Amino acid sequence: MNLLSMILFPFSNRLPCLKSTFLSHSKKFSTKRLVSCSFDEAAKIGTITLNSPQTYNALTVEMGKEFSQIVHEIKNELDERDINVMILKGAGKAFSAGGDLEWLQSLGDVHVHKNTDAMLSFYKSFLCVRELQVPVIAAIQGPAVGAGVGLALACDLRVTSPGPRKLGFTFTRLGIHTGMGVSHFLEKAMGGPSTKVNEILLTGMFLSGEESYQLGLVNRLVNNVEDGAHTLAEEVASQHPLSVRSLIQTIRQRQNDGLEATLLREAAAQAACYNRGDWGVGLTAVRDKKDPIFDSYHDK
Repeated sequence: MNLLSMILFPFSNRLPCLKSTFLSHSKKFSTKRLVSCSFDEAAKIGTITLNSPQTYNALTVEMGKEFSQIVHEIKNELDERDINVMILKGAGKAFSAGGDLEWLQSLGDVHVHKNTDAMLSFYKSFLCVRELQVPVIAAIQGPAVGAGVGLALACDLRVTSPGPRKLGFTFTRLGIHTGMGVSHFLEKAMGGPSTKVNEILLTGMFLSGEESYQLGLVNRLVNNVEDGAHTLAEEVASQHPLSVRSLIQTIRQRQNDGLEATLLREAAAQAACYNRGDWGVGLTAVRDKKDPIFDSYHDK
């Protein structure tokens, strides 16, 4: 179960994910995985796909393990292949529905210090995408929610389409602190601290494609996201390869200032939220289409 399916697709079937490992070094890796990858060497573009459309690409621990393994393999491939840019996309209707809520709800029975470690490990299993030697473009063809929007913001460039409910910062609606570096990446993407950043996070806003573009959270607003992301990738891929690879490391180095401290803070704050007696109230309210009634701050 995930937030996006409850909000946007309440009547669809939810099928179990299949766990597998990434072993192939061929030009196109198997699509029967939670994450897949392919290379177009003529265009000098690679593509990573979150391949769990039946769960709207919810980010699970299993997917994180596979994602980090693929990133490790791609890093090795990029030492040999003439690839100048990667595209990250989600299969199906969504970019990513965010964290798997059944797993998150189960964390209410786990000690805070263990949850802190678990969340930090979970974040890093996806944020390792920033270790790739080339720029990464997020092709946000459908909603990116919660941890999913964190993964999108961790990418270097972003493309989406017009329409409602594209970037969902819905943490406070669920009774949880931001995670996956969202409080860090959102501020960086919007040019630093601002009252608008505060409003987006504190009110759990779900931004449309138009709002995301106006706020500078996406680079391009196009009708066909796959084509738009590929056009942007072609523009990057046509530049000098050493310039691109070295420049993206310089850009990320500055953006990473303070990131590790933020991830530690987010992991600890999320773990504290899971330990409260009212953890799960927000999830139930979304499912039942009601306003949540949270306990007092002073209650356990």
